[in-house]
Amino acid sequence: MKERGTMNQICPHCGASLPEMAAFCPHCAESINRRTALQTPRRIPGRLLRAGALLLFAAALVVGICLCNRPQTVDGMGEVQYTDADGTYQILIGSGPDRFQSVSEMSQLAGDEEGYRFPSRLYINHVESGANAKDVFLKKVQSAEVAVDQPAGSSSPIVCTEPEHRDFAPEAALVSLIDYTKQSASPAQIIWTLQMESGDTIRIRMNLTLIPIHTYDYHPDSEDMSDLPALQALIDRLAEETDQKDNVNLYLPAVVYTEPLILHGRSFNLIGCEENGRRTTFAAGIQMRNMDGGNWISYFTGLDFVGDGTGVGLSTAARAWAKECRFTGWKTAVLCYGTTWANTTDCTFTDNGAGLYYNAVGNCVSDTHFTGNTFTGNGVAVRLENVPTDVELNFSGSVFTGNETDIDNRCNQALNIADAVFS
Repeated sequence: MKERGTMNQICPHCGASLPEMAAFCPHCAESINRRTALQTPRRIPGRLLRAGALLLFAAALVVGICLCNRPQTVDGMGEVQYTDADGTYQILIGSGPDRFQSVSEMSQLAGDEEGYRFPSRLYINHVESGANAKDVFLKKVQSAEVAVDQPAGSSSPIVCTEPEHRDFAPEAALVSLIDYTKQSASPAQIIWTLQMESGDTIRIRMNLTLIPIHTYDYHPDSEDMSDLPALQALIDRLAEETDQKDNVNLYLPAVVYTEPLILHGRSFNLIGCEENGRRTTFAAGIQMRNMDGGNWISYFTGLDFVGDGTGVGLSTAARAWAKECRFTGWKTAVLCYGTTWANTTDCTFTDNGAGLYYNAVGNCVSDTHFTGNTFTGNGVAVRLENVPTDVELNFSGSVFTGNETDIDNRCNQALNIADAVFS
């Protein structure tokens, strides 16, 4: 074992023994630490540095341009905003005539009818100006399609038509009609996809839930409908017992109701009949009260409304549709007022002060058809004081004969009378 301080190194200069950890030789005074010569750093020419910086800038610029020009996908519920060189656009799915009202969630009733249909409308607005930009924007669209994402295995799948322009929705860029039945499975999602000429993709979605409804039929052989008090009592009871969304059909006997019937709380479908030359007749009219925001339609089919020259045959502050009914001898045969909509198709209006009288406001609309009606010997066949929306009312196939005034269009409503007959 070596003792501490024992000489164990040899000086590389003179060969003398050195103490352990010695930094220099005590005999020749030379340093025994190895020195590494310092190297002068190499200078990179400035022109190379500048060239490298330019290359890095060019590479970053190319990457930025590529990222900016890369096709983008815009996806949203109900509506999206899309920006190009011409500005920013609001693109939305709507269910009504308001082109600024988007719909991301929708519920539709599904009853016992063979099928149901509603329109899905695509609106396009220029954000900065608020203008309808459908014509300008559609020129940039390469293709448009609508698809339905729905549960697999449905016995009656939800289907949609190819999107196109529809006359009943003049403000919409495109419309697709969605068809379903009570057997259609939900929830589902309606998906609009626009492929742009630029390569961009725009996708707007709307969730759809179908709500099954029940239909209740009431007949004279099971319910007392023999006179107005009995019928009114049945109406009042059903207004309390049934859900507003369910269908209630009342098949009325061929009797004359001499007091006014008041409908309230929900929609009712009244179906008349004819027996031994007599038809179901209302001699004091029907009053349809407001349904507190309900959008269900009451249908009146095959009924006679016979007045004495005063009063209103059918006055409605809720949605109504008269089909194959006859209105005779009223100051006003059908009055639509408040914030609602009423249709008449294949009805006759004879010897009334006013046949169809519209004085309603708001933005509701059920259907544009007023077709197949016959107006004879009325003071004014159709008086349009106010109509809730500016849609075109279709009077195709209607006949106007012997009226003092055929159409008193005070609100300048758009009308389709090309196939109507005036004499």
